[in-house]
Amino acid sequence: MSCNSTTTDHDFEAQSQKINNFLQNVDHKIVVMSGKGGVGKSTIATNLAVFLSSQGYKVGLLDVDVHGPSVAGLLGLTDLKLNIINNRIQPYSYTDNLKVISIQGLLNQPDEPLIWRGPMKIGIIRQFLGDADWGPLDFLIIDSPPGTGDEPLTVAQTVTDCQAVIVTTPQEISLADVRKSIQFCQKVNMPILGLIENMSGFVCPSCNSLHAIFKSGGGEQLATAAKIPFLGRLPIDPSVVTAGDAGQSIDSLNNPSKEKLQGIVDQIINQLPNKKKGADSTMKIAIPLAGGKLATHFGHCQEFAIMTIDNGNVIKHETLTPPPHAPGVIPNWVADLGCTDILVGGMGEAAQVILKERGVKVSCGAPADTPENLVALYLRGELVDSGNACDHDAHGHDCGSH
Repeated sequence: MSCNSTTTDHDFEAQSQKINNFLQNVDHKIVVMSGKGGVGKSTIATNLAVFLSSQGYKVGLLDVDVHGPSVAGLLGLTDLKLNIINNRIQPYSYTDNLKVISIQGLLNQPDEPLIWRGPMKIGIIRQFLGDADWGPLDFLIIDSPPGTGDEPLTVAQTVTDCQAVIVTTPQEISLADVRKSIQFCQKVNMPILGLIENMSGFVCPSCNSLHAIFKSGGGEQLATAAKIPFLGRLPIDPSVVTAGDAGQSIDSLNNPSKEKLQGIVDQIINQLPNKKKGADSTMKIAIPLAGGKLATHFGHCQEFAIMTIDNGNVIKHETLTPPPHAPGVIPNWVADLGCTDILVGGMGEAAQVILKERGVKVSCGAPADTPENLVALYLRGELVDSGNACDHDAHGHDCGSH
C-alpha cells in the first residue's frame, strides 16, 4: 500500500466515496483537540475510547498525530505492525470492542521521524479513514495534534458530523491557545461537546491534599464564558503517568482519576442523540445519606449512595464519601461523578443552579428513607419534586452553597 498523496481526481473521488461509506456506519465522531501541546490530550483521547469500549460500545481510535503519535505507546502497541491485506489497513484489535490505528504501526523503527508536508499528512489521514477495515462503529475517537493546522482541518473537512472535545490545563498560557481552538471550531462549523480541564491540581501521595500547581478553575471559567459545556477536571496523578508508560489505561486503576474520567464519559454520552447500549434508559442517581438513610441536610451528609440504573434495574450501588463542604464543592463533585439525577430532602438555590447547569436533574422533597426505596419510588414516578424541604432554610442557613 502506498502512502503517496498524489492521486488522480478519479482516485480522490473513489477514496472520498469509501470514506463516506465508512462514516455512514459510525454513529458518533469525536475529535480530541488542544490548542497547546503537553496538556494530556492523547491520554484523554485514548482513555475515552477505552472507557466507552468497556461499556459495550464499538469504538475506533484513530491517531492522526503524524509527527508525534502517542496512542500506540499508551496502549502497549508500540512494537506491533499494522497488517495490510488486499490493500486494506487492518486496525489493531485492542479488545473485542476497540480497534486502533496509528502511524506508529507503519514505521520501520519506533523512533523513525516522519518529515512530511501537508499533502502527505492529508493523504495518510484519508487512507486511515477510507482504506481501513474498521467495520460499523458506535464511536470514532480521533486524537489530533495540538494547534489548528493540517490534521484538525483535514478532520473537520473530511469527517462529517464530527464534534470536538477540547483539552486544556488551568494556566493562562494554555487557555489562550484553547481560545484559538474554540474559534477554529466555530469557523469550520464543528460543534463542541465540551471542555476538559486536565492537570487541575496535584494530589499529594503522602498527605492526599490537593495542590493547585497550575492554578485551578480556569478551564471551567473559559467554558462558561464561551458558553460551551464543561465536562470536568482531572488532577495530576502519578499513577496515571505510570500506567501510561506501561501501556495501561486509566480503567486499570482503582482511584479517583478513574471515577472522574468515568464521570466525563457519562456526560459525553448523555449529550449525544442516538444513544445505544441502553444509554437512553441509563441513570446515575446520587442520594446524600446519614445513618444509611437520606440526609435532611444536603451540604452536611456523611456519604452519598450512587446508584446506576439500566433499563429500570440497579446494576451498581456505590457508597462514596464527599469532599469537605465548601461553596459549590459538593454539587460539582456530584456532577464530576457523571450523575444524571440527585434525590434530596432539600437544597438551596445556589446548589440547584450548579447542578442544573451541569446537566443533573434535581428532585427535592424526598423522605428520609433508604436509597433502595427512594430509587424504586423515583423510577415508578411516585417521588415528585416538591421544592426545597431542607429545614436548615427555616433557620437562615443555605444548604445550597455546600
